[in-house]
Formats: sequence, C-alpha cells, structure tokens
Amino acid sequence: MHMDSFILGTAGHIDHGKSALIMALTGIEPDRLKEEKKRGISIVLGYADISFSSGISIGIVDVPGHLKFIKTMVSGSTGMNGVLFVIAADDGIMAQTREHLLILKLLGIDIIIPVLTKIDIVSDETILTREREIKYFLKSYGYINSSQNIIRVSAKSGKGISELKNEIEKAIKGDNAKRTALKSMPSKIFLSIDRIITLKGFGTVLAGTLKYGNFSVGDEMQIMPAGFTARVKDMESHNKKIPFARRAMRISLNVPSVKKESVRYGDVICVKDSLMETDSVFTRFFYDTANKKDFKNRTLLTFMTGGVSVGAKGFILSEKKRPAPGDYAYVLFKLQNKISTMSGERFITRDAGAAVTVGGGVIIDPLADYRYDKSKEFIYEGMLSDDYEKSVYSFIAAGGTGNLEEIYKRLNLNFADFTSAIEKLKKDGLIITDGKNKFAFPREDFDAGKSFLIKTVSDSIKSETEKKKNAFKNGIGRQELCGVFERNFNKPESLFNIVMDDLLSKKELVNEDGTIILKGFENKTGIENLPDEYVSIIKRVEGLLKTNDNSVPNLAELEKKIGADRKALNYVLSLMIKEGRVIKVKRDIFYLKEQVEDIKKGLYDFFKSNKKLEPKDIKEIAGVSRKYAIPLLEYFDHIGYTVKRDNYRIKRQ
Repeated sequence: MHMDSFILGTAGHIDHGKSALIMALTGIEPDRLKEEKKRGISIVLGYADISFSSGISIGIVDVPGHLKFIKTMVSGSTGMNGVLFVIAADDGIMAQTREHLLILKLLGIDIIIPVLTKIDIVSDETILTREREIKYFLKSYGYINSSQNIIRVSAKSGKGISELKNEIEKAIKGDNAKRTALKSMPSKIFLSIDRIITLKGFGTVLAGTLKYGNFSVGDEMQIMPAGFTARVKDMESHNKKIPFARRAMRISLNVPSVKKESVRYGDVICVKDSLMETDSVFTRFFYDTANKKDFKNRTLLTFMTGGVSVGAKGFILSEKKRPAPGDYAYVLFKLQNKISTMSGERFITRDAGAAVTVGGGVIIDPLADYRYDKSKEFIYEGMLSDDYEKSVYSFIAAGGTGNLEEIYKRLNLNFADFTSAIEKLKKDGLIITDGKNKFAFPREDFDAGKSFLIKTVSDSIKSETEKKKNAFKNGIGRQELCGVFERNFNKPESLFNIVMDDLLSKKELVNEDGTIILKGFENKTGIENLPDEYVSIIKRVEGLLKTNDNSVPNLAELEKKIGADRKALNYVLSLMIKEGRVIKVKRDIFYLKEQVEDIKKGLYDFFKSNKKLEPKDIKEIAGVSRKYAIPLLEYFDHIGYTVKRDNYRIKRQ
C-alpha cells in the first residue's frame, strides 16, 4: 500500500468537535453544504487532506455524528484505514459514541486514535476522569493498544494539535509497514459511490473512496448493480487532476455519458463483468452484547454495507437457532433490493424501529447457491482467507454449480490472479475442471462421483436371466443417469458431465447408442445374446423391409405391424445398425444394408453416362416416391457419395 493512499476518518457523538478538529489539523472547512453551515452538523461526508514533512499525504473524512445519519457514517467508514475517535471532555462517552465504536469494530477498522476534545472548557480533574472512562471503554471493545495513548486537544487554542499530527503519522507508518510485510490479496476494482452531482459543462460526477484496485482516465468502467458501462473522462483527488487512481484514494470521476438519475448512492464502480447483482448474502454475523433479547429467525432489519442501506430479513443457518447477545452465527440475509458486493466486505444491521445497531459482521458469499452444511463450516471460514488460493478452493468446495465465472464475480480477486489460482489448484491435484475451464470441483467430489456412477450403472445390469428377458435394460440412459446423480449424489449436472466425459474417454463406461453400460458388457448386448422374442422382432423387421421393395414402412408403421413395444423396437434397431444389418437413412426411415447397396449400384451405373442427378432420377433408380427419394439423396450426400449443387447432385470425385 502506498503511504500517500491512506484515508483517516472521524467518529463520535454530535457536537463533540470533529469538524473543528479537522479545521485545526488541515486548515480546510469540511462542512460544505448551506444546511450544514446553518445547523453546524455534517449532514453529508466532508473531506479534507493533510500533508506531512515526511512526504505522507492523506485524506480525512469528516463523519456526521447525528443518530439520524448513521447511514452516511457507514458510507464514509467503509473507505477508512483508521479513525480519529473524538470524545468531548465536557460530555464524555455518549449514546452515539458507543454505537460508533461498535460500528467501527464490526466494519473491521483496527486503527483507532482516541482524541479528547474541548479540554480548554473543563478542569484537569475532569480530564483525568474522562481518560479513565475512555481507557475502560476502548478496552471493552478490544482496542487495548489504542487505550494507552489518548491525545488531549483544544481545536480553539491549538493545544495538542502538534502531538496529534505526530500520532497520526506514527500510526500511518506502522500500518504501512504492517501491510508491506503481509502478503496482500490481489484485488479487483471496487468503489462505492457516496456522492453524485452534475456540473455545468462537465456532466455527471461520481465520487467515493477507491477501496481496492487501480484504474486510469480513459478506462471503461461498469456501474453495478445496474450493469451499464461508462468511460472515465477525467479524475480528481483532493481538488487536483490525476491520470491514475489507486487503492484507498478519495476520487471524483467525470462520466458525461451517465445520467445522474440512473445512479444510486451505494452503487459500485468496477471493471466490466467483475461483480454480480444479488439480493441474498451469506454472512458470519455478530449479535451485539448490548441487545436485550435473543436474535429471532426471519427478523426484519436494515442491512448496510458500503453506501448501501436496504431492508432485509435474516435467516439463521447455524445449529443454534436463537443466537444470544454476544453470539456469532451464520445468517443468510434476504434483501429487498438488488446490490453488488463481494466476499470479505463488512456490514452492519440496525433495528429501524428502535434506531439502534444490533449487530454486523462479514459477508462470506454474496450469492450462496448451495445449502448450508454444518460439516463445511471450515470451508466457509476458508472462503474469507487472505490466502487467495485457499479462498478460491473454498468457494469451489462449498458446493453449488461450480461455475467459475460466477465464483470469480463473488471474490475480491482480479481476473489474472483468479485464473492463476485455478491453474495452481489444478496442478496440485486439488480440483478438476471441464475442458473449457468453465466449471470446477474438488478432486474428492470428482473421484466420489466416478465411484457413484460406476456403481449406479453396475446396479442397472441384471442377472443373466434378467438380461435375457430385458435385453434393452443392460444399462441406463445418459439423461436418466444424470437425474439419478443430481437426486442421490446431490451434485449438479455440470459435475456429472465432467465425470461422465472422463469415464467414457477412459472406457470405464461405454455409450451404446445413448445407453451407458459398463466396459466389458458392450459385446454382451449383441444380437447373438438376445432372447427368442427379440430375435423374432429382428426377423419381422427384415421381412417387412424386404417385402415392400424400397418403399419401406417408417418406424411408426413398423411398430404397428410388428406389435412390439417402441423401446424394444428401438433397441433391436440400434443393434441391427451397429452390426451393419440395417442403415438409418432418416430419423424414422430404415433400409436393409443390401437394399442400400443395390441403390448405390444403380447410382454408379447412372453416373457412367450422366453428370447430374435430380430427384426424378433417383425415384426411377430406387423405384420410390418423393417421400423416400429426398431422404435417400440426403443420405448419399451425408456419406460423401454425392454432392449437392442447387437442385441437383453430382458424384463426388
């Protein structure tokens, strides 16, 4: 991470001096709307920047502290790397102070710099009391290190501002060193829109914090979940034009082709086809300890992630069906509107009626297309791994269709690294894919699927006595077998196709005219092994084909005249075709081999003295009507004996 790409936010109760603190730090007034000036409340996020002598330059987000504007606070918080946590010395810890810290904890903000403001209007004794309260408060939420150094500040006199700047620079350097030492996950472009304006002469301008990835002026981007694309004409960061944006930068994008009314707050700017829309997200959810009652299934809440705020219903998936305050649980949230998000993104949930945050956590899968399985909880945790090969494997192993395009759209991973992870997992023998790399499954599922199909086909083969009675049942149709696989093995058709193609290519199973049988049984279904009743059908077929010259009965007529079951007749005909006794000229027209050979000899003699063969000619040669002439012509085209030219044929040279 670049040291000049750091977003520092503010949080805390209303009127505790956050905007004044930013003014003292940067000299920039973050409140920018007339209503904000009038009321003195940061209704929408305010932004400023600050540079240090060491060369570090960062953006500062002023987050509103009013209870009604928690939604806006979350929008700013999700782009933050750290927070100035502001508590006024006169008021101390207030209701929104507690809620803000809970939200920051749920959103995964680790860098907290506690700032005690307005120290100039209280006594030294009060300052010491507040510091003790703040230390205990921070420790109770797990911020032990942050509790050790509370910065005392007076924005009015400037006292403590220099010390605060030093603390900020120290925190940024420490965070940068930590990030450099860690192997970071390659990420895709993700910017949640939190400002939408129209400027005369420019058109639509969209703004937000680029949470992941990087892009340039001129790049074509996609806005999700709407799905339309737009090219970036111009970009600014902290009032300066920039040609290139990178992770954690606060940017404004000029996209003239986009209509302001077609974009919503919380929509996401991304690379085309890198995200999907969803209204169902699978999460690891923390139910806050401050709640008075257990969490009930199907609870209606407000679900907030990035700049999105949407009504949702929570479905508890964990074994414990009523999580108590302080519990973690796997919860599927069904959303009232479509959003676009990714695995690993943080969220909070609020009780809209009580106007209080009840919990939050992390999105495991933004589109879970599989059933929850307690035995796979280690897989669900693996989906959140910083090791992207482990994360990709876990998404594949979780279940679902195995569709790699869909899995890619759910992960925070750019396409090149996603593809690299797939190839590495294949090389290591952990997954198996189809020939086009469209679907992937764990190797163990593939191996188990092979065993299942072989056993299923084996079970379909009856005893020798049964085979004599039911010759055409010595196997199972491919589509029927697929249905058994999906129902009883509980895996999708995409895995069935991969497993079946492998079994057929290795001759472990054999496809006999659409019927799947075991290797070694293919010759046992020959005519010589048929029971007498099937031999009788063969003789009657041959007799009917012979006695009608070349105007042979079609399949329906054969069935009616013979009085045989259609399935048995089809089976017998397939064996006769396989052994070369019958030739299928059309879907429902069959000839004996010798009949076709006689017609072919007639054609040979015809072409000795003629160059063009017309339908009337083959009618005369074969002694048939047009009903049979056209199928015969198409058959000889198919086998390469003739070539069609307009409305006639010539003999292939």
